[in-house]
Order: sequence, then C-alpha cells, then structure tokens
Amino acid sequence: MKRAKLFTPGPTEVPPEVLETQARPLVHHRSDAFRKAHLEVIEGLRYILRTEGPVVLLASSGTGAMEAAVVNLTRPGDKALVTVNGKFSERWAEITRTYGVKTVVVEAEWGESVAPEAIERAFEVNPGVSVFFTTHSETSTGVLQDVETLARIAHDHDALVIVDGISSVCAHDVRVDEWGIDCMVGGAQKGVMTPPGLSFLSLSPQAVRKMTAGRHPCYYFDLLAATRTAEKGDTPYTPAITLVFALQRALQMIREEGIEKVIARHAANARAVRAAVRALGLGLFASVPSNATTAAVPPPDKAAAIVRTMEERYGVKITGGQGKLKGKIIRLGHLGWYDRDDMVILISALEAALVDLEIVPGLGAGLEALGKAYRQSTP
Repeated sequence: MKRAKLFTPGPTEVPPEVLETQARPLVHHRSDAFRKAHLEVIEGLRYILRTEGPVVLLASSGTGAMEAAVVNLTRPGDKALVTVNGKFSERWAEITRTYGVKTVVVEAEWGESVAPEAIERAFEVNPGVSVFFTTHSETSTGVLQDVETLARIAHDHDALVIVDGISSVCAHDVRVDEWGIDCMVGGAQKGVMTPPGLSFLSLSPQAVRKMTAGRHPCYYFDLLAATRTAEKGDTPYTPAITLVFALQRALQMIREEGIEKVIARHAANARAVRAAVRALGLGLFASVPSNATTAAVPPPDKAAAIVRTMEERYGVKITGGQGKLKGKIIRLGHLGWYDRDDMVILISALEAALVDLEIVPGLGAGLEALGKAYRQSTP
C-alpha cells in the first residue's frame, strides 16, 4: 500500500535532501565531523529563533524539552503561572504539578487565545509568581497566542518567560531576544522539517542565572551541563547522531530560502487553506488561527469519516481532534516543507472526501477559493 502523504500537525513531511542524510555511514559523536555539524546546527537554530544566547539540543520529543525547562528553571516551592487553552498547553501544568511547583492556571475556551488582561489580573492576585509558562501555537485547536505581549506582562511582574514554540517556530515570526523569552522550546519534527527525536531550547542570561542559583535535582536533562558541552560541539551523553545531521541539512535549506520567506510561505499556505475550508462550508475553530494547522469544524459526527476517507481513498493523512474535541474537528497541517502544489493536493483530497460523504454536492469550490487566495497574496 502506498504511503499516505502527511498533512498532520506533526510529524511533517521531510525533504528528500534531509532524508538522504539518514542513509549515510554513521560517525562517532566525539569526532570532528560530528562537532562541526552540531555547532552548525546551534548557529542555525539561533538564526531561526533570532537569539544570540545558548541553544541546546536534546535527544527527546518536544515534551522532553518541556520537562527539561521545568526541571531546570523552577525549584521546589516556586509558584508558576500557566496558560491553558487546549490539549497541549495543559502539558505545562501537568509537568509543573509533577515536580511540586505551585501552579496557577489561567484558562481560555478551547479555540480562543488567553487574553492579556487575564494574565495581568492573575499576576496581581497571585503574588510571588516567579515563572510564566505559555504556548505560542496550540496545535490541538489551531490557535495562535500573542506571546510578545504576554512576555512583556510577565517580565513586568519579574517572572521568567518559558514558551512552547514547538509548532510555531518557522511558521510564525519568533524573536526570542527581542521579545524577552527566557526559554523557547522547539521540536525537530515540526517546522524544521526533520524526523522526530530531537528537541531544542534557547536560554537567556536570566535563565542561566536561575539554573545556577537553584533548581530541581536532574541528571540527563541537566541544561547547565548541556550548555557547557554545546560550546565545544559536544553533548553530555550520546546524542541522536543521524538526526543531528538531518537537522543540519534542514537548517541549511531554511537559511537558503531565508527565514522571512519561510514564514511568508507558511502564512500564504495557511490563508489559502482557510479560504478553501470556508468555501466548502466548514467552520474555522480558532478565533486567532495559527499558520501551523487549520482546525476545521465539519457537520456533526462526520470528522472521523473525513479523516478516514482522505487517507484510505486519496492517500492524504490529516488528523482529528483530541481530548474533548475528539470527533468534533479535523486538523489540516501545513507546517514545514509544503508549497502551493501541496495545498492543492490537500484540498483536492478534502473536497473529494466531502463529495463521497455527501457533505458537499460537487467538486471545485475549495480549489477555486484556494487559487484565489494565492493570487491575492502574490505581490
């Protein structure tokens, strides 16, 4: 059976140039060849994150990097403020509570972003909050949050700012230093077009000072040790060697295209897909949509059938909702290595599935809206 083309929020499609690196003979991780690749990866990550500070790689999923951020940037007895507006942003609160951090949650309805005014009030009524955790792009609902504004509020209250940027890096503008983000967490299997297995974190001088002053006990996820070895191109323990070479090539491709053009491409794809979804009579779930994924609302009880039909009949893999959104939405991914032609494939499969399921009467409306959106976004 032919492999379905991925249009999921992650993992995403990987370019052939990146996949090719996985077939090369293995090198030792204490060799000059690996150190050179590792140092180039660190510089490439600094480029896409817009930071001059330390960046470290971990052999883990993005959740591992989230846990590393909590372990290293909080200590027993700390009080943390966490935004929750979907399934994945809940994870910050789950991790902080696991480590005994006093956790104050500010929630928004799923599909909405957390209002800056709610964050301001939460800081005012919860004195002593020292760390603020938030999510830039909530993958479960397709919602984007105004991290720049939220970070400014948190800093006004002397809190460190830690951001889940796992599905926003490369899909949206991310300016770690300019926005005052003390720790940005990312994952390789999203916008940086690499197979799963690597995560990364940026660290501000304030974050490094906090780690040095005191934190939870840690061993494998010791970010101080990781920053020290990263300066020389090394890692404290055996890294995911082949994935580092894959990430090296992916970051080279991003630099060749230019990060501004990468972000603009994501924005154009997202606008066009949203226009097609509306033209097909489906609702948009997110009030402030992310460029990473479009959460669409089909007729009741049709979501699972749409996902299944697109994959089984048309070779296009999308995903449904999670948690309380299971069976209620579909999620169309356009994060990573995708262009206009790929979006034509995605919307063609969606249209065909909707016709097969007798949700729309015929083909054409979605692709027409898609093309129109691209024409309008072209200078």
